[in-house]
Amino acid sequence: MTASRIVFKRDAFYNLRSSPEVVRELERRGRAVLEAAGGEEAGYMMSSSQGQKNPQGRWRVAVFTSNAKSMVDNQRHNTLIRSFGAAHG
Repeated sequence: MTASRIVFKRDAFYNLRSSPEVVRELERRGRAVLEAAGGEEAGYMMSSSQGQKNPQGRWRVAVFTSNAKSMVDNQRHNTLIRSFGAAHG
């Protein structure tokens, strides 16, 4: 039997990670977490960006506190951790 050989194309992985469908899904999940945490009205924000191509270039969505009130709320109630479940489905 001959051995099979798999050749990975790094550009294909990069293009897949930055495809509009993947970005849309990641941002949808990020918005769900943001809304579960209370949204921008409660002092939470979301960012979406692509990392440096070194070689991965993964897309990243982050939900974070944007003011002192939301920081205190998050510290006291673990708001962001408790909101992660909203990202499923």
